Order: sequence, then C-alpha cells, then structure tokens
Amino acid sequence: MPKRKISSSDDCHPEQESSHTYGDNFSAVNRGPYHLRARVNKFYKKGKLLGQGGYGSVYAGVRISDGLPVALKYVRKDDDEELQLPGMEMPMPKEVGLFQMVNTPSSHPNVLKLFDWFDRPASYVMAMERPDPCKDLFTYCQEQGGVLDEDQARSVTGQLLGALQHCHSHGVVHRDVKPENILIQTDTKEIKLIDFGCGDPLKDTAYTEFSGTPEFLPVEWFEKEQFLAGPGTVWSVGVTLYNIVCGNDPFTTYTGREMRHVEFCAGLSSGIKDFILCCLRPRANDRPTLEQLQLHPWLQQSSRV
Repeated sequence: MPKRKISSSDDCHPEQESSHTYGDNFSAVNRGPYHLRARVNKFYKKGKLLGQGGYGSVYAGVRISDGLPVALKYVRKDDDEELQLPGMEMPMPKEVGLFQMVNTPSSHPNVLKLFDWFDRPASYVMAMERPDPCKDLFTYCQEQGGVLDEDQARSVTGQLLGALQHCHSHGVVHRDVKPENILIQTDTKEIKLIDFGCGDPLKDTAYTEFSGTPEFLPVEWFEKEQFLAGPGTVWSVGVTLYNIVCGNDPFTTYTGREMRHVEFCAGLSSGIKDFILCCLRPRANDRPTLEQLQLHPWLQQSSRV
C-alpha cells in the first residue's frame, strides 16, 4: 500500500478538531480516553518544517504546558483505514491505533511515543516524542561518510531488534523498516523506530497487499506477492544492516533468482556477513526469528559505542 500524500498547506486550513490524549504526560486526563473540542495550537506551538513526503508533513513543536519538544505530524485522511481498539468508543486512523498499541500498556525506549492526536474532518494530527538532537539513520550515515562501522551498526541493530520484538509482542507489525524510519540521537546513539503509516495489526496469515518500500520487501513478495510478518521483518532488518554498512542496497534486480545471491563490500567481518545472510535466506521458514537473531554471535560481541 503506497504511503499517503499530503500537501504542505493542508494544516493551514481551519478544521474542527477533537483532541485525544494518551501516555504518561497529562496526569489530569490520564484516566481514560480524553475528548475535548480544541485545536492543536491550544496545546502545542508549531515550529519549522522537519520533513514532508508521502507519509505527511512533520513539524518541530513544543508542548505549551511544559516546553517539551514534540514532533507534529499532519496526515490527510483520504481513504485512510481505521482501527477499532478494545475499550474505545470510536474507531481511529490506523496509524494512530498502531501507535497506541505499541505504547500500551508499556512503551519501549526504542519506539517513538505518541502523546496526543487531534481528529479533524479531512486530516488528523499526531503529537509525538521528538528526541533532540537527532537525525534519521539514512542522513546520519551520509554524514559519517556513507556507512557506519561495525560497532555503531551493532548498537543500532541490537536496539532495532528490541523495538521490533516489542511491536510484535504488542500485536503490531511495522512493515516499513528502513534507515529513513529510524531516528538516532546523535549524542547518546539511542535509536527510535518511527512511522507506522505502513504498519498493520500482527497476524499469523500472510500479508497480500503491498506495503512499505520495495527495496526492503522480502524475496517471497516478488515471487508470490505475499509474506509473513516475522520472516518479512527479519528480511528488512538484513537489508537495513547491509545498507548502513555497505552504503547501498544488496540487490539491484528484484527477482527470486537474483535475490538468492548477496555480494558484500570489502572490510566486513565474517560475523556481520553471517548475520546478514541469516536474515536474507531465500526460504522464509529458514530465517531466524527476531528473538533468535538477538542471540547471534556477532551481536553479542562487545561494542565500543
């Protein structure tokens, strides 16, 4: 499913809004779903544009009550799917619902937090955690000369696996794991998994609709146009790791035959090569689980990061 597109002027048109507050940030309204006819600017001050694309428009912001840095994401509804969560009176945009699922009953340090969301007739706005200073992992790699060394890559990968396992344990599959959807805090090197716009509730059966970025989809998608959540996620971890240590994607042709062979750049250890090859095994059933990957010897090596 292609990501939604939004114009940068979408948030400039007045719309009636309903505010919904989640998480641990407004103690006065934490006792359940919170509904208040109010506008975003009653609670948040919008700053500069941080990014814009098929996912929506994201602005830097500040929570007025305490000055907390936030990211404000504006998304046009279009034909956006909705999700009905247990205990909620009304369905909500699927991306909001998935964020709610991964933040309830407990959050994870490597998954971005959702603080509030505002419902409008033609769009919705999410107020989310904004680590500072941070960059998306793709940009960070470019500023490091195009690639990360193995110590940095090991730290990122370990955190990413923990975040993805947390999502799965909370009933959510991300379906668009890639460097652009990972934030890295440049001082602490802590990462945050972001953007659940292509995500879906976790299920045991195959996903048969396109979602995410083609370069990160598993080989079985190109052969059968379907994939399972676990093996598909593991594949995307392998492509992401290859990308950040080699500076490009492992495949240039997306066919079952071509995606059975991986060539590596010079200088990589045998351990990281084995880790990547485990993720990129052609048969989905042969790939390790997220839990098993976290026990891989390469990941267990001491890191200087």
